[in-house]
Amino acid sequence: MTDKTVQPTHEEARQAFLQDIQRNIRRILSENYKMKKISIEYIAAGAARLSNPIKITGVNEKGEKIRYFGKIIGSNDILSVRSIQLLKNIYLQINTKDPIFEIYETTEDMVRDQFEMMRAIYKSGIPAIKPYGYHWINGSQWLLVAEFLDVKPFSMFEKVDPKQIDLVFNYLKMAHHKKIFHGDIKPDNILVGDKIYILDAGHFRKDAPAAKKQSYDLACMISSFLEYQPVEEIVKIAQKYYSHRYLQVAADYIELIQMCSDIHFTDETKQKLLHLLKGQRRVGFRKKTSR
Repeated sequence: MTDKTVQPTHEEARQAFLQDIQRNIRRILSENYKMKKISIEYIAAGAARLSNPIKITGVNEKGEKIRYFGKIIGSNDILSVRSIQLLKNIYLQINTKDPIFEIYETTEDMVRDQFEMMRAIYKSGIPAIKPYGYHWINGSQWLLVAEFLDVKPFSMFEKVDPKQIDLVFNYLKMAHHKKIFHGDIKPDNILVGDKIYILDAGHFRKDAPAAKKQSYDLACMISSFLEYQPVEEIVKIAQKYYSHRYLQVAADYIELIQMCSDIHFTDETKQKLLHLLKGQRRVGFRKKTSR
């Protein structure tokens, strides 16, 4: 006899996998958030974004409509993050700089760290999405549940006002003052709605010097806005919140940041930026000469 068992196609297996994940997500939301009539919608995200963001809608015990933001984090995400963090550290070591990025051991470590960082930012008083919890789905899949806000990332805008940029630099300075270091500042993680919000976080080594973590965040923040305003304007805003010493150290990370897939600027812009960060103490400052 021949075995006539029909093996599922790759697409059928994928659909079955996604359906199982959605069943478990509905169970988690029902048990932990008392939700009913649950709908799960995948949110379109940039190609560089890790994890699968979702919009969760349903009703609570009173029949009121409620919404949550969710992130499904799995084995592919942690493998990608490990590779990125490792390559960043190798680049720094090749350029005689100390590695500052930590590498997650498990998916649970990754989702827990993101939850705790989001909670720390939220509790600091900086506008941020409020995280509610993280839960095991199945296998290596985890779900992060947070407040849902009607927002768009800066990466979806063609123009950004200098006042908005100034406000985000102020938020970053507030976070650093409270010893909170983000590690993954980029246009996708800066959200605009009724306020400007900070999302997600990277993962620095705990023993990495605070000054280096702060300078890397600063370099990422400066680089995130180079497509929206002239270099001089961005550096001028940065100088309001950070000393020349931090700007000089931030310059050491610009080459690395340019290689990232989610922040974009040209070589010409890079050279102009490095000149401003390393050279002048104040944009537009000129030393007076005696007559």
